[in-house]
Order: sequence, then C-alpha cells, then structure tokens
Amino acid sequence: MALEKQEKRPVAEKGEHIIARHLIEDDYIKEEKNLVIDGVDVSGRWNTFIRTRVDSEFDRSFFREVKETVAGSRINRCWQCGMCTASCTVTPLYRRFNPRAFIYMMQLGNLKELKKYVDVAWRCVGCYKCSQRCPKQVNPAEMMEALALLIKKYFPEEMESKLKVDEDVKKIYEDMILGHGRLDLAKLHTSSMQKMGRTKELIGKMERDAIFKMIKDGRAFSILKLGRPHNWGKSKRAIENYLKNANTLERSEA
Repeated sequence: MALEKQEKRPVAEKGEHIIARHLIEDDYIKEEKNLVIDGVDVSGRWNTFIRTRVDSEFDRSFFREVKETVAGSRINRCWQCGMCTASCTVTPLYRRFNPRAFIYMMQLGNLKELKKYVDVAWRCVGCYKCSQRCPKQVNPAEMMEALALLIKKYFPEEMESKLKVDEDVKKIYEDMILGHGRLDLAKLHTSSMQKMGRTKELIGKMERDAIFKMIKDGRAFSILKLGRPHNWGKSKRAIENYLKNANTLERSEA
C-alpha cells in the first residue's frame, strides 16, 4: 500500500521564535525556510542562527551624561536581569519598548541603536512597577525619563518626523479642552484608532457591546448633557496663555 503523501507543515516566519526578536535585524538572522538534512525536515526555526554582530561605534561620553543626571545616576548598577521589561505595562502594547535593552544601550553609549527607537523610547507612563521590582534599585522608570530627554537632544530631526501622529493627537486634545472644557473620550478613542489604521475595529463586537452597555445604563445620554465647566472663560484664557508661552519657549530652545 502506497504511503499517503504527507502534508507539508507550515513554515514559521523568519526568527519568529527568538526572544526579543524585534532587537535583531533581519540581515543578522540566517534561516532556511526549506531544509532537509539526512531525511529530517529542519525547516524554519530548527536551523536558525544569529550572526555575530560587531559594533564599535560607542560613545562613552553619552553614558557619563546619563549618569550625571539625577534620574540616571544609578545606571551602572544594572546587571540586565530583565525584571523591568517583564514588569512593564507599556511593553505588551509596544513590543519595541524594552527598558532593559534601552538601559544596556545607554550603558554602552550605543547611539546608533538608540536612534532606531526614538518613536517608542519616550512612551513610559511612569507607573513605577519596574522601579519597585528592580533588585538593584536602578530605578528604571526614571532612567526612561532621562532617556526621553536625551533622545530629544541628540535626535531632534527623527523625533519631529516620527512623532507626527502624536502631534496630531496632541492637537485633538487641545481642541477638545479649549472648545468644550473637557475631553470627549469617545471622540479621542475614535481619532486615535483612525490614526493607527485600526478603523475596522471601531465596528467590531467589543466596541458595539461597549456602546450598547453605555446606552443601557444611561451613560451615553449623560455624556451628551455635559456642558462647559463653570466660569470656563477665565480657565480657557489661562490655558491659552500657558500653551502660547510653552510654544514660545520650545521654539527658542530649538
């Protein structure tokens, strides 16, 4: 009886099973999608190799600059255990946000690598879970604060070009506050989803269920009845003056 033809198993994406895959560039991963050795199929992950990477473009003055800041003064204590990244509330949303890796890059003064992450390196929300769990009291949360300030100094052009979406969201915040005196969370959520190209999710089951629940318990109608805060005119002028002064200061620093 002839053996039935075996179905070819699906091949994993290149380097899919490597931990912290996003930190390794494709060119450094050697992997054959279809490879049979001595009659054994070792396609995909079974023949994965990572080429040795040599990078000598380190700037130790950058490390010293970080260490001299109040927030980054404990950088030399880090022993790369990874507890900060494991505790991070942002990492599950942005896989490229990796506090452990960022601290390592700062320790080396590897500006070349840090430059690749200017669009996410500032996204720390300051929950301090990483700092509470750090066994060496490095205070990673404040290390991320120091990093956010330094990448703006070292990579101003990249920050300006890669953070366009965030500038748009900032404008939405300003228009809501100045126009109505409060945030319209539904509109903010919708605008953010559109900016991220996730418009289809707005009509998904989760979104529909949330809307029906708000209608059922009356929250949807109570939101529509909200007016502007009391004496909003004075508050609005104060906020406008603050934004004007902040923008003037930012332009003068640039």
